[in-house]
Amino acid sequence: MVSKGRILNAQRVLVVAIGFALLVGVDWVLVQSSSATTKLAYGFLGEKWYSISLAGDQVGYMHNHTYRDQSGAWHFDATTNFLLAANEPVNLNKQLVFDATEPHALQTAKYRNFSDGIESSTSITKQDANYRAIVMRGHEANELILDWNFNLSDFLEIELWLDADEPQALAEKVAKSVDFERLQVTRRTYRVVQKNAEGYLIENATPIATTRTQLNHDFHPTSLSMAGIFDFAESSRDAALALSRLKRKTSYLIRLDQRLVNHTELKSLTLRLHYEPDSSANLHRLPDEFTSLHSPVVGRGDANDFIGETLTYPISHPLIQTMAQRALGVDSEQQIAKLVDLANSRLRYSEDRPAGSVLRALEQGRGECTDYADLFTTLARAIGLPARTIFGLAYKDGSNPAFMFHAWNEVYADGRWRSVDPTWNQTRLDATHIPLTGDEAAAMLIASAARAVELSVVDTEYF
Repeated sequence: MVSKGRILNAQRVLVVAIGFALLVGVDWVLVQSSSATTKLAYGFLGEKWYSISLAGDQVGYMHNHTYRDQSGAWHFDATTNFLLAANEPVNLNKQLVFDATEPHALQTAKYRNFSDGIESSTSITKQDANYRAIVMRGHEANELILDWNFNLSDFLEIELWLDADEPQALAEKVAKSVDFERLQVTRRTYRVVQKNAEGYLIENATPIATTRTQLNHDFHPTSLSMAGIFDFAESSRDAALALSRLKRKTSYLIRLDQRLVNHTELKSLTLRLHYEPDSSANLHRLPDEFTSLHSPVVGRGDANDFIGETLTYPISHPLIQTMAQRALGVDSEQQIAKLVDLANSRLRYSEDRPAGSVLRALEQGRGECTDYADLFTTLARAIGLPARTIFGLAYKDGSNPAFMFHAWNEVYADGRWRSVDPTWNQTRLDATHIPLTGDEAAAMLIASAARAVELSVVDTEYF
């Protein structure tokens, strides 16, 4: 039986052949005479499907499609769809279009993110020396001018490096990348983990977690792992679209053996991790004990990397600008305290009902911890203070004490980073806030979903 995908491919080839016979007829000649960049690009023409799994359950798919249009422009489209909770699909779509002629400058770029019933998107178009970006957050539109410089060689820089240099294990390469979230062309470091029989295993330390990709000898991805949370594997179209049924609703709570008395006054806390050795292949990434101090700071970092507008942080929106003016104080201490109070007072905590975006949280007046943290980050950046949202574990008090996944903030002022928690209206964090690296968060996420991990109190120290 001929699959629908093959029928559509055949129709597309027929239309191209009829309408653009000359272009198709000389493709082979163009490949032979083209630059190294376009030779590699020709190798990516066509479609690839991947299945996405979480802890062994298939939860989604990715579809990559590369083609040339009638003008000869290069199109690179990628669609990812996954389902982590019943009736709550997440869909991501990215499109990059490059000029037909050298240096194949980026013509247009589009990014769409649909999750929690909210759609946000960015549409970028080249205009003379700059790019014009239209950012949509729900029904809100915002226009920006971007000073970008990006072309097809930049897009394929890692593949070009592997093809030309044939690097060995541990070799590194810094390459340009379009970051739609930050609305920037950034530079990321890639490392060769292994040169193997299949091709290359490469690693990229992303802002969230480490990503490892296996490339074949044509530099096409055959599998990909994101911090041990998601595994991508090349597959047929039918297999990629065959999602598993969700087995349970996951609470993502990690049981604690005892209640913590006056936990907001904890100066330091040491917890021991308990799990079955064979319960998860990822738990070896976790330490046997976590020791947390009050007001933890994740990393130093360059403060300039955490300023300005992004898809998540709409600092130029009139509502944000109006709110931020109220936080202008005599000194940074007052400013930060006002920002925490503003974010805390404008939202009502709504467990298991995330708003999903800063503007929607303000519109509805509610949200979860991530909504509070993202609102604080947005307000802080709006008055010129570098800020970021931090993820980790935090204590959940009650008759069944536990640690839960939580979000809070770090803000840079007076030459240092400091931590605050707008959800709980804290300008001084207690030691029950435990920041996690991407790999640690991934392992804990999977283990908590399987209810395969617990914590016990080893030591406490109070203010």
